[in-house]
Amino acid sequence: LNLGANKDSADKAADFAQVLALCGPYVDFATVNVSSPNTEKLRDLQGRAALTALLAGVMEVRAGLARPIPIFLKIAPDLTGDEIAEIAEVAVQSGLSGIVATNTTLSREGLKSVHAGQTGGLSGAPLFEKSTRVLALLSQATEGKLPLIGVGGISSPLQAYAKIKAGASAVQVYSAMVYQGLSLAAELARGVDRLLAADGHANVAAAVGTGRGAWL
Repeated sequence: LNLGANKDSADKAADFAQVLALCGPYVDFATVNVSSPNTEKLRDLQGRAALTALLAGVMEVRAGLARPIPIFLKIAPDLTGDEIAEIAEVAVQSGLSGIVATNTTLSREGLKSVHAGQTGGLSGAPLFEKSTRVLALLSQATEGKLPLIGVGGISSPLQAYAKIKAGASAVQVYSAMVYQGLSLAAELARGVDRLLAADGHANVAAAVGTGRGAWL
């Protein structure tokens, strides 16, 4: 379940808690999405005070569910190192199950397409390096206290493996499936297995964060 807020909401934080209360019994996990660039002022909720209050409300609702579910936080790629460190601290203190890094970007750096001037969140290949740098910084800041999910620009086993080495315990793929189809998931899994074996790792956990320094 992706928890978000309406664009015209008078109390965005309350939206998250209300949706979780209503839908929580029917889902396996929920992601607190404070990073969509398409909802005005939503990213303001990534600040320390606002995020602390928001997560407190969400975790209170979670505790009241008959079957408490994992809660993840999805963050933006357009963050400074200090902002990432703050988010990591709040996430650990809040008792979250993990962090998803990252959502789409507002940046158009390096784009030469005639569509480069369009507004909104940019996903796919241009997001890979930016999101992986944030992932590595987040891995450094959380010091292994929270699992991280790497997202952004993955279209090959090598890129999925790069996310793992930057600090991800799992990865998510979206844009590449549009071009390569659903079979991409199996291709990535088989490819990552080969890369793990080549590096002498018995499993994904053994490789998590081993290449983080290259992105810092």
